[in-house]
Amino acid sequence: MYQIVEKSNEHGIYFLKKYLTVDNKTSITEIIQFKSAKVPYNDDVEYIFLYDAAMTPISEVFDYLNFELQASSPNHRYLAATALKLLYSFLALYQLQLKNLTKNDVNNLILFLLGHPMKGTLFDLDMKTQRSNVTVNTYLAVFRSFVTFLNLSNSVLLKKSGKSKLIQIPTSDIAIKIEQYETSLRKYKPEHSTPRYISVDDFKNLLNVIRSEYSPREECLVRLMFENGLRIGEVLGLTNEDIVENEKGAYLYLRNRCSDSPDQLAKSCMTVTKKNQYKSEPYKTEGVGYQKVFVSKGLMEKINDYVNEYHQGDSSKFESNYNHYSIADAVDKNTDHNFYIFINSIGKPLSGNLWGKTLRDIFIKAGLNVDKDHRETNLSHRFRHGFAMFMVRYKKITEYNLMLLLRHNSIASVKHYYRPTDKEITETKTDFVNSIYEIIPELSL
Repeated sequence: MYQIVEKSNEHGIYFLKKYLTVDNKTSITEIIQFKSAKVPYNDDVEYIFLYDAAMTPISEVFDYLNFELQASSPNHRYLAATALKLLYSFLALYQLQLKNLTKNDVNNLILFLLGHPMKGTLFDLDMKTQRSNVTVNTYLAVFRSFVTFLNLSNSVLLKKSGKSKLIQIPTSDIAIKIEQYETSLRKYKPEHSTPRYISVDDFKNLLNVIRSEYSPREECLVRLMFENGLRIGEVLGLTNEDIVENEKGAYLYLRNRCSDSPDQLAKSCMTVTKKNQYKSEPYKTEGVGYQKVFVSKGLMEKINDYVNEYHQGDSSKFESNYNHYSIADAVDKNTDHNFYIFINSIGKPLSGNLWGKTLRDIFIKAGLNVDKDHRETNLSHRFRHGFAMFMVRYKKITEYNLMLLLRHNSIASVKHYYRPTDKEITETKTDFVNSIYEIIPELSL
């Protein structure tokens, strides 16, 4: 009997594989840990490594993460590295080879990824990290991409189940049939009533708190997300040359730069790894290399006022940090000096972590529920949801037009915005009952 115990240290998750004798005493303990590392190269390239127990880089993983996924966002590459670290840990624990996996092996891999404690005939799992079906399916998608890259076309991971579903093409009556994989988990949504979006009343409360206790920076951030549906990464990545005012109006360019941190990712725009890509046609093409978002004149004035007031520091430390860390790549040949718009109090670009802590305090002061256990209720993303739900509830916008406003590539991505909260469901049912009683008063007898 073997017992697999999940542990963690400064290098992340690792596993103890204990061999138990008939009296449940441990006779042999093996440590299984694969380590990953991000290594910068020539200032504009970052390589991701996965090392085995002997600290030898795994060559096929290196090639996959750094060349096959070269055009992917940094966050996707980090996610893929995490998924493959777990895959190789599983293979080592169960003494398996990727090319020879059976359906039963993959089922065990899924249980391993889910992280539920389990007792079996040969292996006991004592896991600490539990993952949702959605996360496990995301990891399985990485594994399928990886075995395809390795030309393992007969892998059980790629076997289809024979079942399929129809996906409707936007603005068309045509639907395409997608075959489902044999090894995947059913998707589900966790049942919790924490609001997934900011309502108009919520936003008023937040704005009152911000205007009384915080700076114009916080107001600009939340208004960009709520009024324009921007993601937090798109906001944090804004630079001086991304702000434009001319006869067409006031608008923002959303795009990625080599100088961006992972916090400053414009998700739906071209990922760049070298500065010479700024001159490429894809990078200069709207909808591919960049996106354009129009903003109100009042919000643009607020942003300009914030920059003029808060980008001037009195201390030498602020000036040193500002000149070293807040300078951004200029992609417009007419820009002499470019800098990130949103900075912290010591002159560095505002990080997602610091913003998250600030926003959590603002939510609490405004009396809004903070649910830290569900990523779906990510505090910053609630503003983008609020923008979408405002368009759905008050503007009665169609799914296709909402897809365009949110800058999504698929209409399926916006369907979850058409999902009411528990309160709205109750209000709708109450209105229905009241209406039907008015039409058929006999029901009240």
